[in-house]
This record gives sequence, structure tokens and C-alpha cells, in this order.
Amino acid sequence: MTVIRDRSHSVVLGIAGAACATAALTACSAIAPIDHTPPSSQASSSTLDSSSATESDLDSSTNRIPSGAFEATVTYVHDGDTLYLDTGETELKVRLIGIDTPELASQQQPDAEECYGAEARELLRDFLPENTNVWALEDREPEDRYGRSLLYVYLRDGTFVNLAMVELGAAEALKVGLNDRYWPQLRDAEDDAFASQLGMWGSC
Repeated sequence: MTVIRDRSHSVVLGIAGAACATAALTACSAIAPIDHTPPSSQASSSTLDSSSATESDLDSSTNRIPSGAFEATVTYVHDGDTLYLDTGETELKVRLIGIDTPELASQQQPDAEECYGAEARELLRDFLPENTNVWALEDREPEDRYGRSLLYVYLRDGTFVNLAMVELGAAEALKVGLNDRYWPQLRDAEDDAFASQLGMWGSC
């Protein structure tokens, strides 16, 4: 996957094709394999000491669960930026706000596999195993044109999952429409991951 980045503006300008076909994905990944250390033990600015984070914590600037977030349970992680949540009343198909991860192959698009797509999915599954309780927060636009719920997702210990995916080099920062509440943090996290050649930046 060739990513063109305007370093003066710290934003992603586009993706030009898939650098690793399915057959080459393993070789590509071997250059810099993803760290599958459990997320709770990874050092990251997106995490907070669990002793100081509870459901009632309100200060999102310190990565606590923000005011207005609702509780849900993870039912399935589809790929690195798409998952399903059960709120107790309904099941939501969720697109994580502010990030974009490499594509995976599907029956409809068997040639769509991009470098680091599988690794991004596995990392999100590490953060969000099925039946994990999470807290989710909307921004100004609650759904995309496909009817998916657009959400920021947090773990009980305060881990901001959207941000963590970017910090670890498994996702690009992406600003779409009016959903920009955490755009500066996501953009800066991508810059840092790129500079350190983490995840896909060092593999693809």
C-alpha cells in the first residue's frame, strides 16, 4: 500500500493501490511483525491507569471515559475499523471515527487485500475481544451514508481505542465531515507512528 502524506500539513492525502497482494502479505508482515502484547500492558498515551478510571470519569482530555458515552458489549470485530456492538436494546454496526485501516479481501472483492489489513484486524480483536464491555461516544454526525454508527470507543481502563490503533501504526488518521472532536490528537499520533516507522509504516 503506497501512502502519500503531506508532511507539512500532517494529513493523509490518499492511498494508491495495494502494495501487497494476498500471496505477499506474509512476507510484507514479516518485515516488522505486529506486537501482540496485550493492550493493557502496552505503553500508550491512549491509556489510563485503571485505578483512576471509572464509568463516571468525564475528562476526555486525559483519556478517561468522556461524558455522554454509553455502555455496550462487543459482539464481533469485522476488520481494523469496523465492529458490532450490542447496547442491550439493539445491535449496531460501528465504524470507528477518525481512523482508516487497510482493506481485507472479501467474497465480493477477492483482490482487495492490502498490506497490514489482517494485522490491523487482529490488533483490534486484541483490544476488543467478543463480550468485552466498552463505552462509546458519538460526534456531530452519528451515522455514515451506509447506516453505520460512527463512534469513539473506550475500554473500562480508559484506553481510547481509536487513538491506540493510530499510535501503534495500524491505522491512518482520517477526518470525514464534521466528526473532528479528536482530530488533532489522531493526526499527531499518525505523525509520530510514521516517524517511528511503526506498524504498517515500517512494513508496507
